[in-house]
Amino acid sequence: MKQRQNLKIDSSADAVALYHIIYEHEGFEDSAQNLFKLVQQAQSLSPGKKRKLYLDIEGHRVKEGGFDDDMLELQKDFLVGFLSTYLSEIYCPLFGETKLKPQVNDIPADLILIDGRNE
Repeated sequence: MKQRQNLKIDSSADAVALYHIIYEHEGFEDSAQNLFKLVQQAQSLSPGKKRKLYLDIEGHRVKEGGFDDDMLELQKDFLVGFLSTYLSEIYCPLFGETKLKPQVNDIPADLILIDGRNE
């Protein structure tokens, strides 16, 4: 089965647009790693340019209509709580458009995810 392309980098004169789709079969860890690698790749291809992330999420809804725990955590804790440091703007389903402080261009080499939930 051919996998659909779910990420894209598009560069203009003043910014780099990063577009990513999270499909229903993808979980938090894979999605977080993919987004992190996308930001790293954008910095490598267009050093120092403003990075604007556009995120779409397919599925990942609970019966009441909200996002499941993985996608809530991804948008709230990972995107806004961590990855936003390396972006100038985020467009995601949970928050809409979010303009950020000046981005940091010194992106870590690796993303290490630690499950902080008490189970």
